Amino acid sequence: MKQLNLNEPFYQISQAAKLLGITSDRLRTYEEEGLIKPWRTKQSKDGKRLFSINDIEWLTMIRDLIKLGVSIPTIRILLFSKLPIKNSVLREKDLEILDLLKKLKTHIIYTSILK
Repeated sequence: MKQLNLNEPFYQISQAAKLLGITSDRLRTYEEEGLIKPWRTKQSKDGKRLFSINDIEWLTMIRDLIKLGVSIPTIRILLFSKLPIKNSVLREKDLEILDLLKKLKTHIIYTSILK
């Protein structure tokens, strides 16, 4: 039996959106904002977006940050800045945000969106 490759593009945009509980338009926004780079098929003119299990995991953390009140531009700034992520005197919600940001910066998808 073949082992599942977590980076293999598998889910179409509608499937990924359903798994995440968001709209396909929201996923397109994440792509436009540079928070994800889905794999594109070459068969169609525009190329269908496909998402891997790692992409879904990454997008779950992005979605959770947004649920905590962090805006998409702020997420982008925090991900691409060279500022260290520290736990100083912060509220509980801020600690959740920092924890998610640390996970995002160590996730396999992080290096692909920096390219």
